[in-house]
Amino acid sequence: MHANNEIGTIEPISELSKITKEKGVLLHTDAAMSVGNIPVDAAELDVDMLSMSAHKFYGPKGIGAIYVKKGVRIVPFIHGGIQEDGRRAGADNVPGIVGMGKAAEIAMEELSDRVKKITPLRDKLIKGLTEKIEYVQVNGHLTNRLPGNVNVCIEYIEGEAMLLFLNKEGVAASSGSTCTSKALKASHVLLAIGVSDAAAQGSLLFSLGRDTTEEDIDHVLTVLPPIVERLRAMSPIYNK
Repeated sequence: MHANNEIGTIEPISELSKITKEKGVLLHTDAAMSVGNIPVDAAELDVDMLSMSAHKFYGPKGIGAIYVKKGVRIVPFIHGGIQEDGRRAGADNVPGIVGMGKAAEIAMEELSDRVKKITPLRDKLIKGLTEKIEYVQVNGHLTNRLPGNVNVCIEYIEGEAMLLFLNKEGVAASSGSTCTSKALKASHVLLAIGVSDAAAQGSLLFSLGRDTTEEDIDHVLTVLPPIVERLRAMSPIYNK
């Protein structure tokens, strides 16, 4: 992954590519979370393949793209005609392609402004959560992370319970990635970076975007601390 979809950490792909080049191994990076949200240059990353998804930068759902370095051959999973240069079968999704192209064009024009706007809001939310609520752990790299990603573990309560109360306050958040939303178990990403199973159950993921305002951040910082206090008062494992 170029940037993790749960904790937002941006990985050193160009450093990894040096290792794969030395060993003669092809390198593919999943850049779905990074393309359109931070500057991404396939040549600078020196990858052989790079995949992206339109809906991550306000394009239509159900369409993506893959960059394949010149000279790299891939074996198709879906066989058929050669209209896709032999890489896969199927007719072009023209509306999706056009929509993705336009979204990419807009993202390119607005990228710098989006990053400048969202990053301070992200930092304000992280700072506010850690100052207003006890036993909060920020997950992922503190600075080398996606502009719109805030992932924290709030100990002694479950993330799902917090989400129910946040939803009543008009706050949209999640307790992990959409990919694992029905698994009802601790995030494998959090467990892999050393977060305990108990703490991982209290994870919250806030995704900030181009429409997020400072008032939105203030609202979260106003409504979440009382929610945490209420839930901890009912928690059998919280002793203060």
